[in-house]
Amino acid sequence: METVHTSAIDRRTIDAVKDSVPIEEYAAEFVQLRQSGNEYRGCCPVHGGSNPHSFVVYPEDGRFYCFSCQESGDVLDLCRRLEGHAELWTAMLSLSERYHVELPQRPESWFNRQDEKAKVRKQVQEVLTRSYQRRFFRVYGDVILEGITDPTEREEEARSLFDGFYRVARHAARTRMARNA
Repeated sequence: METVHTSAIDRRTIDAVKDSVPIEEYAAEFVQLRQSGNEYRGCCPVHGGSNPHSFVVYPEDGRFYCFSCQESGDVLDLCRRLEGHAELWTAMLSLSERYHVELPQRPESWFNRQDEKAKVRKQVQEVLTRSYQRRFFRVYGDVILEGITDPTEREEEARSLFDGFYRVARHAARTRMARNA
């Protein structure tokens, strides 16, 4: 099984699912298990084997192992294999829905901080946009306006040109911020 990076998923959420879903109960949905001491044995549901002793579930550890296909892991790994989940979080959602596990929620302060950060990003983008707008006007304005001799017409055209640079400047600001994020 490939390594799953859990940095994007809160460890509390993973633990909540693993602690709430008994692996022997989940495995029993796919294969008939029989108790053997402190463990359960059956045919491997991962590779579809027929040996009733190859697949072992260790409830105390919350782990499984197949002696035939060498697959092992916890209830989330088993869910990913049996239900074909490509991502850990989809397996977590599947198990949490099936076993009515309430997943930890982010605190209100987290959402407030995200709102604050969005406001600051918007302000920075506006300042950067206005800076680019002035820069574009300084670089290209004289060249574009050089043929206009009437001062009133030149001033009107300059204002229109300056305002016209806003969209290009906003795009440049967004690109720069995305590149630096």
